[in-house]
Amino acid sequence: MTGHGTRTANCGGDHQSSEETAGGDAMSLVGGTLGKIGAVLLAGFVVSAAGVGAAVSTGVVSLQPPAVESVENDWGEVTNDRTEIQTQIVVDNPNKVGVPGAASVTYDVTMNDVTMAEGSSGGLSLSPGRNEISLRTDIDNDEIPAWWATHINNGEETTLSVEPSAKVAFVSQGLPSYDRTFETDMLSAFDSESGQSVQAGNQTLLTVERTEASWGTATESETPLRFAGTVRNPNTAPLTFAKIGYEVSMNDVTVAEGTTNGSVEIPANATGTIEINSTLDNRKLDEWWVSHLNRGEQTDLNVSVFAVVERDGQNRRIPLSFLSKRVAFETDILGGGQATTRAVGSPGKGKGLGVTPPRVVSIDRDWTATDSGTEFSTTVVVDNPNSADSRLGNVSLDGTYRVALNGVALIQDSQQTTLTPGRNELTVSRGVSDAAIQRWWMSHVRNGERTKLVTEGRALADLGFAEVPMPLPEQHETFKTDMLSGVRKGSEEISLRGKRVAKLHGVRAEWGDPTMRRTPIAIDGKMTNKRKQDLTVKKLGYRIEANDVVLADDETTVGTTIPGKSTRKIDATAALDNQRIDDWWTSHLTNGEESDLSVSYYAVIEYRGSQFTVELDSMSYDKTIETSAFGST
Repeated sequence: MTGHGTRTANCGGDHQSSEETAGGDAMSLVGGTLGKIGAVLLAGFVVSAAGVGAAVSTGVVSLQPPAVESVENDWGEVTNDRTEIQTQIVVDNPNKVGVPGAASVTYDVTMNDVTMAEGSSGGLSLSPGRNEISLRTDIDNDEIPAWWATHINNGEETTLSVEPSAKVAFVSQGLPSYDRTFETDMLSAFDSESGQSVQAGNQTLLTVERTEASWGTATESETPLRFAGTVRNPNTAPLTFAKIGYEVSMNDVTVAEGTTNGSVEIPANATGTIEINSTLDNRKLDEWWVSHLNRGEQTDLNVSVFAVVERDGQNRRIPLSFLSKRVAFETDILGGGQATTRAVGSPGKGKGLGVTPPRVVSIDRDWTATDSGTEFSTTVVVDNPNSADSRLGNVSLDGTYRVALNGVALIQDSQQTTLTPGRNELTVSRGVSDAAIQRWWMSHVRNGERTKLVTEGRALADLGFAEVPMPLPEQHETFKTDMLSGVRKGSEEISLRGKRVAKLHGVRAEWGDPTMRRTPIAIDGKMTNKRKQDLTVKKLGYRIEANDVVLADDETTVGTTIPGKSTRKIDATAALDNQRIDDWWTSHLTNGEESDLSVSYYAVIEYRGSQFTVELDSMSYDKTIETSAFGST
């Protein structure tokens, strides 16, 4: 920008012999500067030289007309109502006599066809030699909003025009207008693709993909201004801003302020837009105009966007620096120089929100047994670094917890609480229904005695201006059992009254398809009759205990007759009582996820008219079942 104050045109060259030639030469001399006032006055002086014509014929004066040596334009006094333009003109009169006041000059100054100033001067006279003439005119500051609207609607471009006319002895003549165009680019700093992250403490809340701003169609009363940020939420929970506010100022003159009508939500793991539709109050622009000129035609445009915290009846601000911008622009209106625009940073500090949300210190999960069944508990330790009188005030926490075994939800609960400053310990305990345990057991059997345990949770900290997700570590564990593995596939001699009569071999035990009431155990094997007489396996009896909880104690009909000296297949189906599974599971947890399993089988055999009960050692066994998925983490 050129120096504030003086705009000068130096004029010289040979004197001309006619008014028309002198006028054209003088206009070309000021063509390099704004010279809007000087051009008009010069035309007036040229016409005034015609008054010398009568004296020329007598030879009293020479034929040389007066010449303009320089024109200087400057801003004068600037008040709330008007802006003064001061023009200093140096004119050389080469004649030995003065030129009497015989001319008047009128002129209009327009910016984009909006009349900004109207001036006139009459009775202009010149003394012999060098003459310094001062001229003053005023811009009505009330016209600034009208000009501003045209500047914005014209793509931030303004053409300044001076339209002069001269009058001598009741004869008026229009003179060529002088035009100068200047442009500004106030919003260019808002258009960016930054990729910066927005932090709250050590947590990344958002990643900024791009920001942009644009003007709407301006009127004399208001100017729409839209600015927006496209952001990505990398968290597993939505990020919700309760209310977003904005303030637009120009040289500390607030021209727009307000808040969004509702909340703004960025979905989890998704991209969204934070959009602000503001409106500049053009009635404030005359005040800005005064500050612009008083600062040497410099303006700081400050767009401040912030989240609003409503606490105790007061609104507090959390700066959103990624949407906030500060731009400096300069103009050279009188001199016709180029306008410049540069970004000078954002009003916010750094890339973060300047607040620290609570953080999860630890999570302990455990199962316990009660008189009514199984209970699952979660204890979450949360550190709240904010004091009660901080900018955030009280911080609320909304937590949700879920525990599932093979997709069967055992626990699904939520809790809301207000965090006190410092360490907070939150415990949620809920009982697990017997039906839920039975459904899990069914899934466990169908999955080959394998279970995937998933405990997960979500916590949202309400910071007043936004609900910020707090990461809770998930737990994924897999445990398995092998309750039927004790059935041996070897062989076993069957003795009756001290004599070996048969051999049991190739026995297998497999789970059938469970229901809510029972879990079938399919048993098959082979028995070889070593005697000549037939024998019949009438029944198969079984008893299954886990930690002294009887899961099965029954007999099942077999009814297979084996002729002498032959082999037959033995098929039978035992079953667990699933309504006892929850009792066993409670004992398993109470015993530190350990169970003592005892399985025994016997056969009822009819031989030679008598029935015998025979213990089947190859199918009976004791073993320990251990899991380690439910302890504290």
